[in-house]
This record gives sequence, C-alpha cells and structure tokens, in this order.
Amino acid sequence: MSENTRDTEELRKKLLADVYAGAATGLGAMLLDESRIKNADKEELKQIAKEYGY
Repeated sequence: MSENTRDTEELRKKLLADVYAGAATGLGAMLLDESRIKNADKEELKQIAKEYGY
C-alpha cells in the first residue's frame, strides 16, 4: 500500500470516528455522512475534512 493510500485511509478512519462519536452523543444526523465518507475518493475526503474543521 502506498503512503498516499495509507494517508487517505487514515483520514477516512478519523472522519468515521468523528461521525460515530457524534452519533453516540445524540447527533444521529451525523450518520448521514457515513456513506459519503466510506465512498469518497481522496479529493472528496479532503473536502469533507475541511467541512469537519480539519
């Protein structure tokens, strides 16, 4: 696995962890982003990360 791919998957894991943590605290609407994050390519993940304040 290339470093670039590894970085992308680490970002995906981080974003999903945020989604699951938010859902566990009562913000169930965050789960709407789960599918988007799971299916996003590298560039879309970067955009989602910006939306989440990274």
